[in-house]
Amino acid sequence: MDFKIGRSRSTVGNEEPAALGNDRVLITRDCILQWKLEGKVFYVQDGDAGTKQAIGETTYVELQPEFAFRVPSGTLMIPLSLAITVEDIAGTENHLIWSTTTNDIGAGSSTTLYPVNYRRDSKFGASVQTNTLYTGNASTATGLIEVKRWYHPFASGAVTDGTDLHHHVWTYKDPDMPILVGPATLQLHWYGGTAMAGFMEYTWVEMAASDVGL
Repeated sequence: MDFKIGRSRSTVGNEEPAALGNDRVLITRDCILQWKLEGKVFYVQDGDAGTKQAIGETTYVELQPEFAFRVPSGTLMIPLSLAITVEDIAGTENHLIWSTTTNDIGAGSSTTLYPVNYRRDSKFGASVQTNTLYTGNASTATGLIEVKRWYHPFASGAVTDGTDLHHHVWTYKDPDMPILVGPATLQLHWYGGTAMAGFMEYTWVEMAASDVGL
């Protein structure tokens, strides 16, 4: 996708689309780069290569997701990249399920994560809230729809990042990636026959819903 930037003034003072050369070729910019420059793209990490996140779920518990993006009213969120690397597990019943809701499920009893703006000098903080490791129930979801699932009989032991069975990346280019308008939640349930460990890296863009006429 391209994003057309700004307008400029010609040598006679008229305001015109920003362009290069006498042929007035329009200047375009990738939309994600433009959003980063505007301070609208955020990142959060849950566990890392040195300190893996322990996942305690061994069964599906709807009110206790592993991770949740909580989108407030008036905010639009587009996930750009959701990357999960699974390590140190065994068993044949291992699931990673993303689902959306039409409400903010709340923090319940969970750990709050703090997103970072990709434009590090930006004064803008994230409106979307991120929570992990729900050990107490969140609010009951409304409009719950499963939008992505991975299932594998993972091998036990540490694995190499990038292997098909252990490294899962879901991007905005996939046709099943949702767009969320708050109040809404995008949540991950990650569970298996035995406890698991791994790390997650998530990137998204957010903006006022009114920016796109909502």
